[in-house]
This record gives sequence, structure tokens and C-alpha cells, in this order.
Amino acid sequence: MLDILLEYAPNWTTHIQWLVIVAFVFAFFVSYGMGANDSCNDWGPAVGAGTVKLWQAYALSAVLNVAGAVLLGYKVVETLRTGIVEFSIFDVYSQYNHTTKHYDTVPFCGNATMIGGFTPPDIVPGAPPLECAKYTSVDFILTQTASLSGVAVFMILSSCYKIPVSATHAIVGASVATSFYIRGNVGIRWDEIVKIVISWFVSPILAGIFAGAFYYVVKYSVLIRKDTFKWALRLCPIFMCFTLTVNLYACIYDGSKYLGLDKLNWWEALLVSVAIGVAGWAILAFPLKNWLPQRAKRLYDAETVKMQKRAESGKIKESKIKDMRIPEVGDDIKDLPWYKYLWQYVPEDRLTKKVFNTLQIVSSSMLSFSHGANDTGNTISPLLAIWLCYESGYAFGNAETRDDTQLLLFYGSFAMIFGFVTLGHRTIKLLAKEMTVDMSPVSGFCIEVGTAFTVLVCVKLGIPISSTHCTVGAVIFVGMAKSTSEGVSFATFRKICFFWVLCFPLSAVVGILTTIILQHFM
Repeated sequence: MLDILLEYAPNWTTHIQWLVIVAFVFAFFVSYGMGANDSCNDWGPAVGAGTVKLWQAYALSAVLNVAGAVLLGYKVVETLRTGIVEFSIFDVYSQYNHTTKHYDTVPFCGNATMIGGFTPPDIVPGAPPLECAKYTSVDFILTQTASLSGVAVFMILSSCYKIPVSATHAIVGASVATSFYIRGNVGIRWDEIVKIVISWFVSPILAGIFAGAFYYVVKYSVLIRKDTFKWALRLCPIFMCFTLTVNLYACIYDGSKYLGLDKLNWWEALLVSVAIGVAGWAILAFPLKNWLPQRAKRLYDAETVKMQKRAESGKIKESKIKDMRIPEVGDDIKDLPWYKYLWQYVPEDRLTKKVFNTLQIVSSSMLSFSHGANDTGNTISPLLAIWLCYESGYAFGNAETRDDTQLLLFYGSFAMIFGFVTLGHRTIKLLAKEMTVDMSPVSGFCIEVGTAFTVLVCVKLGIPISSTHCTVGAVIFVGMAKSTSEGVSFATFRKICFFWVLCFPLSAVVGILTTIILQHFM
């Protein structure tokens, strides 16, 4: 336990302003690393499939991440009050001593009716002193600042090596380690940690099952048909309805108190989501009925011209991945018994894939919006706790109605965008080209819908999961659903798993080292 001599008077946080500045710097790099890594889950499949260009992914991610963070990111307060550490262990009571005219730290005082106590009269000379107040100790600010450093190092290092990892799990590792170093085993919720470790295995498998199942639905309903383009146009509005419903329900149900979404029960949120999904179906099925095939044909013609130019110039590139091969296709592929399509590779018609181009843009955009709404709050929540403690003396006050909460969310989303633009292309390359040999709008759409559906189901059931792990599992399973194991790079997957194992220990070690360093300046 740290022994920091500090008088918890009403203006005690003015002495640690430098530590708050350090926390802001570390938080920026946490969000930067998350943008360089986790944001690639939203746009990696779309870039790899050629649905959007890299600069378009940057622009869309910037708009949607900020919108999600500002509009729905107020759920961040929930991450402050629950988690893997009982933060009440950092409570400290300060009682005014009329004899010494100073504040004494006491185990407890029954008349501590105020939490914090930072109102203007409290810090004005001659103002009546508070008899007793409850604060969050400086140890808490120290642990949270050090945790941010551990997460930042792990996320940026992983991004440099092109490995998709989980920022949430890094935060858990760093928070547990720093809390254990300062307070020992007291307050650590080991049951939650066990759940998170289990989720390393559960979330990729669940996402893979859902995404693989969606691909089989597309394979049987579209790809094995004689006229795949016609069936893609028929079913595209239905797929659009499902995509909008799943993603919107994930955002609306138990959503932001700022927008009043928390007042909707499950069936009201579902009704709103389904209504918007049906509206999306109706728009594609009627007003845009002719636009959809025309757009697909325009994209097809433009791609054909590019392919011809590349062929003439000799710039067609072969895959550099040695442990995968493109499956062979027989002449009688459309005449096999139905059960053989479970493992038979079915080629995706180029014109048909352009129909799914529209679906993938929507699914990627919805994932990006959800990412801004949820993950920005996760990365900024330690900083928000530090800021609340600095402003009021207590880290767990009501954050949702404060204007500075919105500013901090914007700060985090800006850092995420900066990280995505400057370093995100490396992780995108791995997800788009190095894990599977044939990323297409069809498979990319199934990966994104499978990821969104898994996150929705698990979050609502209280299962702690990582969207990164879900995306990786979805890529693997969809690759196998397309062509068994021939189109999947298991060497790349093993490298990713190795970094997943390093997540806890590396972030924990860096967090503890930072705690030791900062302790010398207290």
C-alpha cells in the first residue's frame, strides 16, 4: 500500500494537477492506439473487399465515431461504477480538527453527508470549513493514470505489429495489476476476471458460428442459384432490414440517458429498431428498386476496366501468403446435392458481389457508430474518473449530465480518429488480406453482421466480450464456410493468439512500472 502524505482538505487536488495532465497525455495515446487497432475491425473487411477505399474508411470512421461517442457515449458512467475492482476501497474520510485547524484522515465519520465538497465557498479564505467529507483518495488517480500507460503501450505496440487486440482486456490487466500493487487483493473481483478470460475463447467461437451461419444463408439462398444476381437483388432488402434492426437495437436498448433511451424497455427498443429496419427494406424494395441493380452494374463495369488495365500493364499481384491456397472449382458446381455445399467452395459472381457492396457499407457504418458509442467510453472512463476526482474530490459522481463529459468523449474520439488515420492501415491489411485469401463484399457483410449480432447477444446477457476477438473469429469461420481450411491463414491466427496471451501481463507490467515511477514524484 502506498503511503502518500496528503491532507484531504477541500482543495487538496490542486496539489496533483501535474498528475491529471499526465493522465490526459496517457489517455490520448490509449485512444490513439485503439483507433489504430480496434477501429480496423469496422472497416478492415470493407477495405479488403474493395467496397470502400482507405481514405473513404478514414472519412466515414471520423464522422461515425464522433457521432456515436457524443450521442450515445454517456453510458461511460456505467464503466465507472462497475468493473473488475471495487473502487470503494479508495474512499477516504476527512474530518476537520478544530484544535489544529487542519483536516485529519479518519476511518469513518457518521456525519459525512457530503461527497467531495468542492463548492466555491469551500476554497475561499475564511469560508466555514466542512466538518467531514468523503473523497476518492489520490491512490486512485495514481492507479488509473498508470493503467492508462499500460494500455497505451500495449495497443500501440500491437498496432505496429499489425495484430488486432482488445483494449478492454488491456484495461482490465493494467487496472488489476496497479490496484493489486497499491491495495493488495482487497476489492479485486476475481470472478469477473475469470469471465473475461473465458470470453477469450467464447467470443471468437460465438461470432464465428453466427457469421458462418449468415454466410451459409447467403450461400444457399443466393450463391448456388442459377441466376445469383437476380436472387441477390430480391434478398438484399431483407438483409438490409436485419442489419439495421440488429445494430440499432444494440445501440437503443439500455442506451444513453442523455437521449432518454434508458427509459425504453426491451420491447419498445425492439419495436423502434424493427420499424427502422422495415423502413430500410421498403426503401430498397420500392423507391430504390431500379437504383440498386444500376449501381451494381456501374461498379462492375468500373472494376472490369481496372482489371483490364492491370492485366495489360502486368500489375496483377499474387497473394504473398504461403499457407493458403485458392480452392479449385469444378464444372458441375451448381448440380451438387445440397449437403455438399457445406464444405464445397462456391465462386461468388462479380456482379452479384456488387449488390452486397451496399449492404457492407451499411453494416460497416453501423459497426463504426456502435464502436464510437461504446469503446470510446471504455477508453475515456478512467480519464473521466480522474477528472471528476480532480474537479470535485470524488470520482464516482453523476457524470452523465456534465458538459465536460461530452468534451472528454470528443477528446477520445478525436484521438481514435488520429490513430486510425496514421497507423490503422497496418491492422486493416492483416484483417483484409493476410487472414483470408478471398475477402469479398459477401463475406465481409457476413463477418460484420455476425460480429454485431454476437456483441448484441452477449452484452445483453451480461457476457464480457471483445469486438476484436469477435471479428477475428468471424473472419476465420467465414473463410472456412467458404472453402473449408484452404482459404484461411492459421499461421496468422496463431500470431494473433500469441499477442492475446500477452495482453494481461504486458499491460500489467507497464502499469506497475509507471506506478512506481509516478510514486517518486508524489
